[in-house]
Amino acid sequence: MPRTTDAADTYDEAYEEAYDAAHDETGACAGAEGGADGGCAPQGRRSTHPDAASRSRTLAAYAASAVLELPGNIGEEQVVPAARVVEPDGSVLLLLPPEVGAAVLTSREDVAAVLHLVDVAPVAVPHRVRAHCWIAGWLSAPTGADLSRATGLLAAATRDPALLTFDGSRSGAVVRLEPGEVLVDDLWGAEHIEPDEYADAAADPLAAHETELLQHLAASHGAELTRLCRLTGAAEESDRVAPVALDRFGLRLRCAGQERIRDVRFEFDGPVTDPAELGDALRSLFQGPVPSDAEGK
Repeated sequence: MPRTTDAADTYDEAYEEAYDAAHDETGACAGAEGGADGGCAPQGRRSTHPDAASRSRTLAAYAASAVLELPGNIGEEQVVPAARVVEPDGSVLLLLPPEVGAAVLTSREDVAAVLHLVDVAPVAVPHRVRAHCWIAGWLSAPTGADLSRATGLLAAATRDPALLTFDGSRSGAVVRLEPGEVLVDDLWGAEHIEPDEYADAAADPLAAHETELLQHLAASHGAELTRLCRLTGAAEESDRVAPVALDRFGLRLRCAGQERIRDVRFEFDGPVTDPAELGDALRSLFQGPVPSDAEGK
């Protein structure tokens, strides 16, 4: 996509402002306040965990909230998309108010924007924010058959075709964000992702089920989770243990006491690809000795 100088400058400024603001507020990685002993990035070996590109694709598709930050000439500087879908190449389809779509469609220059995604743990834990992700790039308005296809994807993803209408009468606008730069700042640390790496990556296969799986573990397997943490020495008698994150490579638990908060990650014997395989991996953790690769994070 051709890029004008003004649009590129706007994109760079918006991206840098979003990144600086997040770090000014937290002083470190915004999504990892509850890391090991209050730390930010994990310590020690990191041989089997989702890479930054995969984590960013997971957040693009499944993060709890999203805000699109726009240049001032478009109208509102921040817009909350009514729906979003990530396409196979990593571009993001967004359902926005119609005036934003009209501004994008009629703009003589590329419209730079930053999609700021925030992910939170689906169970009650201290320091619930798990990740921030910024996808900076340029907006375009699909037309013709491409618009019909994009609209269908958004309707299918939300399972609510009514979301494609604003105020009961005016049609919403479908726009596409084409990534130019990606930053993820999460429980693993802060990393930049190159556009080609982001495009080639895939979301974690358990991400679509993570919320219900973690809530089930918290509600029905508290004793097993507590046992795991206590056997590693991470949890004391009075600590509350809760699952905080799950991916194809392992399970992260958070041990919260009166004076400290500590995360411990338990890696599976091998990566899992669906909930059925996850059941076997969790049974192996619960029924066997504590794995030697359990690490405080």
